[in-house]
Amino acid sequence: MISALLLAAVWAWSHFQQHSAALHGSPLKPVPAPSLSGFTDTQGRAFSWTRERGRAVLVFFGYTHCPDVCPLTLAALAQSLERLGPLRKQVRVVFVTLDPARDTAPVLRAYLDAFLPDTIGLRAAMPAVRVSARQWGITWRRVDTADGAYWIDHTAAVTLVGPDGRLVARYGYGQLTDPSWLADDLRTVLERG
Repeated sequence: MISALLLAAVWAWSHFQQHSAALHGSPLKPVPAPSLSGFTDTQGRAFSWTRERGRAVLVFFGYTHCPDVCPLTLAALAQSLERLGPLRKQVRVVFVTLDPARDTAPVLRAYLDAFLPDTIGLRAAMPAVRVSARQWGITWRRVDTADGAYWIDHTAAVTLVGPDGRLVARYGYGQLTDPSWLADDLRTVLERG
């Protein structure tokens, strides 16, 4: 019995290593994606992972007033997705705002339309944003400026969720500089199902 369990554990680890080693992103433990409960899209509909089942999903936390990382990341995602051809229809981008006070539904929709019009933009009350960011491993903080404005310092990472709803890999900004890397990973993940 113990040898059977040991054999199963070795096989599972080997299987995980084999599948994650081929990716350009940093592999994640293949657990179900954290909930985005309490979030609504720019049309006011509650977000549901069930609607995304069967698609690869790229989740990115950011905000529309971000001067650099967010627009650069969205532009990099757009370049990667352009390389997919017909497979593009099997990929969804989800942008979760860290700034719901300024990122109203219309502001968020207009911002995302400039990069990837089919992106799902999500907003929630600040308590749900805090919980969700923690669950997704996103660190962030509001930085107030002397003139009364503010900006948000945040983790610049995109998380890939597979068609089965499980975490696959995480991409820091440096892992998105070559659009073919993410495109290759998306093809691999979609082929695996």
